Amino acid sequence: MGFQKVAKITDLWSGEMMGLEVNGERVLLVNIDNRIYAYADICPHQKSRLSEGTLADKILRCGRHHWEFDVCSGSGVNPQNACLTMFPIRVDGEDILVEMDDVRNLGVGVDGEKE
Repeated sequence: MGFQKVAKITDLWSGEMMGLEVNGERVLLVNIDNRIYAYADICPHQKSRLSEGTLADKILRCGRHHWEFDVCSGSGVNPQNACLTMFPIRVDGEDILVEMDDVRNLGVGVDGEKE
């Protein structure tokens, strides 16, 4: 499949996040200081949509049970043993492209085991 265009830079201002669906997968785009990050739009706790949560500074908070993640690394802040699933991303001119075939699980899972 390769990289796929999912949005335009002008769709996502710095400090904003946006949930969307790409080939049946929920994807969360986040713009922090004009750098784009792409994660699975699913909290590892109980599979809630992270796009329904809040973003403050560089901390993404799940709206359901308030689990928190560092947007820049995908690592859990609260709890620390959680992590997000990251998609590789590329910006080509005004287009945001996401690689759906190369999912990267960061760190450890919610059970504390290395993924």
